[in-house]
Amino acid sequence: MGFLLPAFLAAMAALAVPIVLHLRHRDKDRPLRFPSLMFLEQLPIRTAQRRRVTDLPLLLLRALALALIVLAFARPVFSKKEAVAKTERARAVVVLVDRSMSMGYGDVWKTAIDSARAVINSIGTGDRVAVVLFDEEAEIVQALTSDKAAALASLATAKPGSRGTHFAAALRAAREAVQTAPEATDEAIVITDLQRSGITGIAGLELPASLQVRTIGVGAAERGNSAVASVEVRRLVEPTRTMLGVQARVFARELKNERQAKVTLMLNGRPSGTRDVTIPVSGDVAVSFEPVLLPAGRVSGSVTMDTDALTDDDTLHFALAGDDGVPVLLVVPGDAMAEETLYFQRALAVGQSPAIRIEQVRGDQLEGPKLQNAALVVLWDSPMPTGRAGTALTDWVKRGGGLAVVAGRRLASRGNSNAMPQRGTDTVSSAASAPAASGLVPARFVGLADRLSDRGGTLGDVRLDHPLFSPFRDAASALSAVRFLRYPRMEATAGAEVIARFDDGQPAVIDRRETTGRVVVIGMPLDAASGDFPLQPAYLPLLKRLVLFTSGRDAPKLWRTTGSSWLLPASLREPAVTIPDGSIVRPPRDTVGSTVALNAAGVYSVYDGKVQGEAADLLAVNAPSTESDLTPVDPREMLIGVRQTNDSTRSASDAPTRAETESRQQLWRLLLIAAALLLFTETVFANRGWRGTATRMKAVLPAGSE
Repeated sequence: MGFLLPAFLAAMAALAVPIVLHLRHRDKDRPLRFPSLMFLEQLPIRTAQRRRVTDLPLLLLRALALALIVLAFARPVFSKKEAVAKTERARAVVVLVDRSMSMGYGDVWKTAIDSARAVINSIGTGDRVAVVLFDEEAEIVQALTSDKAAALASLATAKPGSRGTHFAAALRAAREAVQTAPEATDEAIVITDLQRSGITGIAGLELPASLQVRTIGVGAAERGNSAVASVEVRRLVEPTRTMLGVQARVFARELKNERQAKVTLMLNGRPSGTRDVTIPVSGDVAVSFEPVLLPAGRVSGSVTMDTDALTDDDTLHFALAGDDGVPVLLVVPGDAMAEETLYFQRALAVGQSPAIRIEQVRGDQLEGPKLQNAALVVLWDSPMPTGRAGTALTDWVKRGGGLAVVAGRRLASRGNSNAMPQRGTDTVSSAASAPAASGLVPARFVGLADRLSDRGGTLGDVRLDHPLFSPFRDAASALSAVRFLRYPRMEATAGAEVIARFDDGQPAVIDRRETTGRVVVIGMPLDAASGDFPLQPAYLPLLKRLVLFTSGRDAPKLWRTTGSSWLLPASLREPAVTIPDGSIVRPPRDTVGSTVALNAAGVYSVYDGKVQGEAADLLAVNAPSTESDLTPVDPREMLIGVRQTNDSTRSASDAPTRAETESRQQLWRLLLIAAALLLFTETVFANRGWRGTATRMKAVLPAGSE
């Protein structure tokens, strides 16, 4: 309890007033006349050494009335917690059940469900319980309810999934769940195997101070585990056929003894090789399979070992694109010599996986099947085509194609005109002749920079965090060693990003996203006449990366992890996806395209329209490798870094209403009424007299007076 006006409590000093008045009170003797003193007996005078309070009941009435008046003016008020504490306070319990892949180890999941049911059954009358299932994300499967049956039913279909563990997601869900119970005692009970990898990202999380977090560890006493950790696939090109070489890595942690296991390679659902291996107590072992003939088309594969206590990580899925090549259309000006693109073409012809196939075409040939089957179009110092070819190229890029513009002296001399002349004419088309095409290039050219006098320019500002320059993040000096004698001066247009500059501040590389496609303008000379770039070690990796990044054909990963999403090819009109459990998903399209959530491990297949024939694409998905490491964390470490906040983080329902605030201040009225009654009582007794009954005096007569 508190007081709105505690300064009025100083008036309690006024209680001394009635006490002083009572102490000063004296009964005055009334003189009584007697005709003779002979009739009175002489008695000794009795005096008191200290003053005594007279009329104690009246004093108490007056002091109590004054104290009640002072308390009433101080406006006592009960806080919300004290108001609730007058009765048995209800609880709001959030049961957080870990459903990550590691919970499938042995009987851990059964123990977790039994523990959750026991917590729910222990909820008292008037208490409420919520149920949350979590892995990398959290799902409130049952909001706060007093219905135990409903809470238990929410666990009936729960099972471990193929995703990782994030305790931060679970605690955020608990914070959200208790928002609807501002007057209850909040408690979050985390039922988990306490996997150490789950504490990632929990530092900095804010929880209300009223939320108490408790953990119930259900991990197995013995946590030994082995799993297929990774797979490497190589295409072995022979004169008459292509073979596939597969090597897997199996790891083990804290096994009791060495384990004998059979490891099997599956390609398109058929066994393609087996190996018997001895798995150590802790450590890794490589498993190499005999090369097999590469199946035609797209390939889905898996490497499986004999199962152990955690079965979900005993299989690793992977997928390969059937055509390993990247088709590139190279548009070269009519006056260009063969030597001008020699280094460019020969550099891209090096290597496989993926192989880059270059076809040289004219600008007016950029339409029809030739364009639709390409992954990248390279305009070698050529302006954008006009007419139907320009429109087709623009539409193709916006549907997911890649365009790389290698700028040189020709584009620099054309100034702001980026449109290619119509075939058969020598005039430059205006921007109005092909507005869509001319606006596709995210750069304006404003002349040619000549750096011969200072022995060439260099790259001065390179965004190494950009995907295009990922090969140089640990070798930035490889780019700074290149010298450029002449290069075009460019200005980036709206929406474009300059990701590299020359040492004089001029843009060297400009990047812009076009719906689902991409356009990259390269201002660095890629021929040997305007610099020494083709002679530098950075030339080949940069060109390879340029083709893969701009075309969207980055070196394809053999698999992806659960919890991410799959952006489907933009060329699919009506995408239909089969997911690992066999069901079919038809995702809606938006401005970016169609995406599918990857929540289960296995192989996803996408079709255009009907689910029949060969799939348009395959994607393999596996659980995060961290789920195979069952190392536990101390429960006390789980909340390190979590910050506590006051209850203002709750919902607005926690703030008292005007009526509630007034109801907590009703006591002052009762105090005034009680004080008035006491004063009335005091008045009645004071007027009637509050004296003890006097003892009748016995007359003493002098001797002989009888």
